[in-house]
Amino acid sequence: MKMKVLYYLKRSYLSWDNFFIIIILLFYIIIMVNNMENKSIWECNIRKRVLNKLDKNITTDILIIGGGIAGLTTAYFLRNSKYKVTLIDKDICGHGVSANTTGKLTFMQDLIYSKLSSNFNDEVALKYLNSCKDAVRIVKNIISRNNIECNLENVSSYVFTNDINKIENFKKEEEFYNKNNIKYKVVSKLPNNLSVKYGIKINYGCVFHPIKYLMGIRKILLESKVCIYENTRAIKLTKKDNYYEVNTDNGVILAKKVIVCTHYPFFVIPGMIPLKSSIEKSYVLSGITKTNKKFIAISNENPIYSIRYYTNSDKDYIIYAGNSHFTSNHYDAEKRYKELINDYKKYIDKDIKYYFLNHDIMTPDHLPYIGSVYKNDNSLLIATGFNKWGMTNGTIAGKILSDIILNKDNQYIELFSLHRNITKDKVKNLIIYNYLNAKSYILTKIKSNYVFYPKNVEIKVINGQKVGIYTDKKNIKHMVYIKCPHLKCNLVFNNVDKTWDCPCHGSRFDIDGNVLFGPSVYNIKYKN
Repeated sequence: MKMKVLYYLKRSYLSWDNFFIIIILLFYIIIMVNNMENKSIWECNIRKRVLNKLDKNITTDILIIGGGIAGLTTAYFLRNSKYKVTLIDKDICGHGVSANTTGKLTFMQDLIYSKLSSNFNDEVALKYLNSCKDAVRIVKNIISRNNIECNLENVSSYVFTNDINKIENFKKEEEFYNKNNIKYKVVSKLPNNLSVKYGIKINYGCVFHPIKYLMGIRKILLESKVCIYENTRAIKLTKKDNYYEVNTDNGVILAKKVIVCTHYPFFVIPGMIPLKSSIEKSYVLSGITKTNKKFIAISNENPIYSIRYYTNSDKDYIIYAGNSHFTSNHYDAEKRYKELINDYKKYIDKDIKYYFLNHDIMTPDHLPYIGSVYKNDNSLLIATGFNKWGMTNGTIAGKILSDIILNKDNQYIELFSLHRNITKDKVKNLIIYNYLNAKSYILTKIKSNYVFYPKNVEIKVINGQKVGIYTDKKNIKHMVYIKCPHLKCNLVFNNVDKTWDCPCHGSRFDIDGNVLFGPSVYNIKYKN
C-alpha cells in the first residue's frame, strides 16, 4: 500500500526534488504525531522532589487536605499564625488537578457578569469581579515578595463567539461593563489573526506556570515549618466531640479544624456536593508556535474553547483547550481528541507536543462553594466548584478560608457561602445536573460495552460482579472492578489515557485499578 501511494505521488508531474521534499515532509509528520506526549505541558522538565508520607498518628490544630492552589494558598496565609498547621496531599503538591489547568488569571470569564446580574443582581456581579481582581493581586504579591520564578506575564483578555445569534449576549455584558466603568474594545479578530464574529477585549489579565508557582509556595511553607505530608490520602472523616478524626492510608490525624481543598470532596455527607454540582471534561493540546502573542481568550460557545500562550526559555508554546462536555455524556475520548486536533491544525498551528485532560467542577449559579460546611460552625471548611477558573477562584478561596480561621473580616464570605440564597438559575441547573447524573448512572448499569470501545477492551460478569478487562500490546490482561467506590456508578474506559473514568463524578483509575483522581479514595483492583 505504501509503495502504491509513493508511485502515484511520483506520477503527478512532480520534479524529483519536490517529490523527495514531500516524502520527507510526510515522514516528518508521522514522526511528530508519534512524538505527542500524553502529559501536561507544566509537568515537563520539572524535577519532582517528593516529601515524606505520613507514617504515624499525629495531632494538629488545623488540617488542610489537598495541596493544590486552594490548599497551598490557605496554608500560606496561616503559616505565621498561632496554630499548628498540617497539610496532606494524595500525590505531590501541585501535581494534581492544578497541573492540568491552563494557568490563566483574569476577571474576564466568559460572559459571567450578565449571568450573575440576571441570576442575582449587579451588586453580586460586581463583588465577584472584585474578588477576581483581588485574586490576581494576591498572586502577584506572593510572587513578588518571595521571588518565585514562574513565568508570570501580563496579557490582554478576550471573550469571543463565531455564532451571530450570540452577539446579543455580548451586548448585555457590555451594559455591565459600561455601568462599572470597565474599559473594553469590540473586536472582529484575535491577535493571532483568527477571525471571529464578535469579541470583547480588555487590557487586563496574566498567565503563569502553575506548578512552578505552587512549588514556590510549598518551599515557603516548609521554611515556615508547616508540616506537609505527600502521598498521603484522606479516606474517612469523622466528627468526635471537639475535634475531627481523619483516617488516611498511612495513619490517623486528629485536628480541631479541617479544611478540604481536594478539588472534589472525598465525602458525600456533609455538604452533598454531588447533588449540587456537575463535572465538565475538557481536552487540552499544546505545541510550539512562532511567536508569543501575549493574550488569553475564551469562547462563548458550547463547547467552550480556550487559548493562551507560554514562553519557556527560547521556545513559544500555544495552549488550546476545548471540546468540553459533561462527564455524564459518555463521549468517546479518542474521537473528541481527534476533533480538537483537526481544529488545532486548521485554525491554530500544525505542531502538537502535548495533550491532556482537565476536569472542572461546575456550580448551578456560576459561583464557587467556599466556606463552612455547617452553618455557624467553622470547624469544617471546604473549597470546590471553581467552574473553569481554578487559579483565580482557588486563590481567593485560600484567602477566605484563612480569614475565617483567623476570625478576620472578608467581604466575600457570604458571596461564596455554601448556604447562599437559591436562585431560579440554581434550581433549573440543579434539576439538569441531577437528571444528567441519574441518567448517566442508569445508562452505565444498562450498557457495558460501548461502541467506541476497541477490541482489546471487554466487560464480563465474574462471580456476580462486572469486571473490565484491558489487554495491552504485550497481550497482558489488566482486570478491574468497574463499579466506582464513590457512589457505585459503573466506569467507562478512556482509550486515549488508558484509564477507567467515572461519568457521574469524575473519579479516574489506571488499568490496574489504582485510583488516580477522586472523589473516590479506594482502588478497584480485581481480586481472584
